[in-house]
Amino acid sequence: MPVRHATSRRHRLLAQVGTAVVTAALLTGTGAPAVGAEPVASRSWTLSAGAGAVRAATGTPGGTEALLRSPGSATTTLTGAGRVVLRARGDQCAGAPRAQVAVDGRTLGTVQVVNASGWWEYPVGDPVSAGRHQVVVTFLNDHRTATCDRNLFAGWIALVPGPTTPVVRPTPTPPPPTTPAPTTGNPFAAAAPFADPASTALRDARRQADPALRELELRTASPATSLWVGDWLSASAVRSEVGRYATAARAAGRTGVLTVYAIPGRDCGSYSAGGLAPDAYRTWVRAVADGLRGTGTAVVLEPDALAQLGACPQGDRVGLLRDAVTVLADAGAVVYLDAGHSGWTTPEVMATRLRQAGVDRARGFATNVSNFRTTADERAYGQRLSALLGGKRFVVDTSRNGQGPGSTWCNPTGRGLGTTPRAVQDGTALDALLWIKRPGQSDGTCGGGPAAGTWWPRQAQELARNAVR
Repeated sequence: MPVRHATSRRHRLLAQVGTAVVTAALLTGTGAPAVGAEPVASRSWTLSAGAGAVRAATGTPGGTEALLRSPGSATTTLTGAGRVVLRARGDQCAGAPRAQVAVDGRTLGTVQVVNASGWWEYPVGDPVSAGRHQVVVTFLNDHRTATCDRNLFAGWIALVPGPTTPVVRPTPTPPPPTTPAPTTGNPFAAAAPFADPASTALRDARRQADPALRELELRTASPATSLWVGDWLSASAVRSEVGRYATAARAAGRTGVLTVYAIPGRDCGSYSAGGLAPDAYRTWVRAVADGLRGTGTAVVLEPDALAQLGACPQGDRVGLLRDAVTVLADAGAVVYLDAGHSGWTTPEVMATRLRQAGVDRARGFATNVSNFRTTADERAYGQRLSALLGGKRFVVDTSRNGQGPGSTWCNPTGRGLGTTPRAVQDGTALDALLWIKRPGQSDGTCGGGPAAGTWWPRQAQELARNAVR
């Protein structure tokens, strides 16, 4: 999950191998997809001739990574059943590397590997049945200029235990898709935020051998957090993953919280650069809507998109946001457009941008996503914005704001967990305090932390010790 701060969200080849076969220690590591059992992960790759090499790397469980630096493929075998998940990162160059994954000769899907500084996990397609499988990862879109070189790095590919047949979704019972599902009432008052029992953070925290430290990590990992989806998931994959999550939340009698993060021109070329092309984004958003249709899922729409408006070439960003709000609301989602935070833009400027982006069709807006601003500051900012917008409602990310902001945005020390997720019913415009960022995951290789998105026990423990009381 990407990290954001006030102004931005967030190779040298060590060895060339002359043969087509390279072996990398590709272990299951932290940050893998959340499941009740451990994934079955690949241990070696066979690369097509000239496709790449193996190199040493920091921040990976085995200390190495497999590199595809030219068009070609990497093949491995896995024995087991479950969801295919690729752990990868990529050098960004005029766009993200694309990885196609095939199992036993059948293409499961293609993912855009939009993360550059840390490992992310990319679920691909439907689960596969038990057996020995040949898995092929193909690098589709090599690109190079005088100033950059697009490359694909594989940490591992795994079979995550779970359903071995495609999930069949129940027939929705709300009004037909052509009839807008009104967003009336506070969704979190009717049903508390959903704590996904299959969360990555829970799995990682449970690995802690020391009972006292495990208890601290579980305080950080157990509360409800948002599921983030973005352009690392194809349209078919995002439909499936959102459907799984939204159906589970509804079955539990809770409100799921989804964060959508795939806007074109995302992060203005910085660490979380990426995003889909405009037409692909429209199609992808409709796949998200199909996955959550009729479930009443809350959606935090495009962190930083409006706070960074105009900071780089972005095309018709507000038009895409308006379309996304409409499509998601028509599917019954409770939409909150991201509105930055109290230290970024003025309420007056943000109110204008929210209106342009279609906040009239949304429930309201979200503030402080992945940041550390105090709840008091964010409530004041949100109340002012709400007044400018005719009473629109809002939510605040309190995941790591228990001690307020630090001296840096990246792994600041001394921070603490904020108020745990809950509905707010106090006569103000605030709907809920939520954990949108997943606390306990590193912001990046700064302050002694591991790669971005990696579960960091030391930080998870510190956040719990310093939690707001």
